[in-house]
Amino acid sequence: MNPFPGSLLGSATLAFALLTTAVATAEPKPGSWRGQSVTEFTEKENDAFGWQIVNDGVMGGLSEGKLAFTGDGTMRFTGTLSLENNGGFSTVRSGSVDLDLHNDLGLLLRVKGDGRTYEARLESDARFRDWPVSFAGEFKTTKGKWREVKIPFSAFKGGFRGRDLPDKELDPSRIQRIGILLADKKPGPFELEIEWIRTYGKGQGNYSGRSSGSSAETVKAAPEGPRNLIDTAVADGRFTTLKAALDAAGLTPFFQWDDPLTVFAPTDEAFAKLPEETLARLLEPENKEQLVAVLSRHVSAGDTSLASALGAGEVEPVRGAPLAISFSEGRVRVDDAVLIDADIECTDGTIHVIDTVLLPADLDSLAAAR
Repeated sequence: MNPFPGSLLGSATLAFALLTTAVATAEPKPGSWRGQSVTEFTEKENDAFGWQIVNDGVMGGLSEGKLAFTGDGTMRFTGTLSLENNGGFSTVRSGSVDLDLHNDLGLLLRVKGDGRTYEARLESDARFRDWPVSFAGEFKTTKGKWREVKIPFSAFKGGFRGRDLPDKELDPSRIQRIGILLADKKPGPFELEIEWIRTYGKGQGNYSGRSSGSSAETVKAAPEGPRNLIDTAVADGRFTTLKAALDAAGLTPFFQWDDPLTVFAPTDEAFAKLPEETLARLLEPENKEQLVAVLSRHVSAGDTSLASALGAGEVEPVRGAPLAISFSEGRVRVDDAVLIDADIECTDGTIHVIDTVLLPADLDSLAAAR
C-alpha cells in the first residue's frame, strides 16, 4: 500500500518526487504545512496587499491581464498574452509589504492553472542601479487541476528587465513585494487561480535574521544538532558523486519537502566500483530517466532506523522491488550492498551508508556492464 497518496509535479523525470511526496489535499489549519501563511486571500489581506495588474503596456506591449477575487476566497489572474510590439508579459503583484520569511525554506502555493509555466516573483532590498531586483522562481501548472507547488528560496534567480543578475541573492528576511508573472513567450489566453500562498520548511531556513546593508546578504546560522539530509551528506564528504547524481537528475530540491526520507547512500568508493562508461552514461542528460530509476532504489519514504529495517527484513524503496535487509557473516546487507554506517540522524530523515550502488533489475544493460 502506498503510504503517500496523491500527486505532485507531473513530470516523468521527477518520478522520484511523485512517489515520495503527498500533496493531494490542503490542511485547513494554519501551521499544518510547517511554515507560515503569506496570504489566504481574505478580504482584509487583499486590502493590505494592494494587489494590482501590471502588463507589458508599460513598455508598449499589448498583453492584457485581469485580477479578480472570488467568493471562494481565491485570486484569479486571467487575460491574454501578446508578443506584439516587443511585449510578452503580464503580472499581478502586491503593493509594498514587509515580510520576514527567513526561518523557512521556500514558497508553497495551491494553484489551478491552464498548463502553462508561471513565475513567482519576490523583491527584497537588493538593488541594481537603485532599482529593485526581481527574483523569479518558476512553477508549472496542470490544466484544470488543483495542485500544490513548492519553490525553494534558493531557486529564485535575480534579474532586472530581462537581464540576469547571478550575483544577487534573495534575502527571505526582507521581502518587500510579491507577485505572479506570465512570460512564457506563448501568445494567447491564460488563466491561473490561487487559493493561498504560504511557506514550507519551518525552522530550516539558512538566514539567521535580517541583514544590514542595501543588498541581500546571507547570514548562516550556526548548526545546532542534526542538519537536513542534503547538508549532512555534503558535510560528510563521502557522497560527492551521489550529490552530483541527484543534481543531474533534478532531484535535489525535492529533499526540501517536509515528508521524512530514509536514504541508503552509496559512498564515492561505491560509485567508483561501477565501470566508468556506466557512470558516465547515467549522468548524460538523455539518460535522466535511468538515473532517476537508480537513485529511487536508494530512497524510502519515512524515517526508518536500522533496527526497524532488520526487524521487517526489507524496506520498500520509492521505485522497484523491496530491498532485502539481512545480517550474515557479521555484516548487515542491503541487497548486495554491505552497510558500513547506520542511523545518521537528520532533521528530515535518516542516512544509512552502503558500499555498493543498487542498480534496478530492469536496467539490464547497466547491470551487465557492472
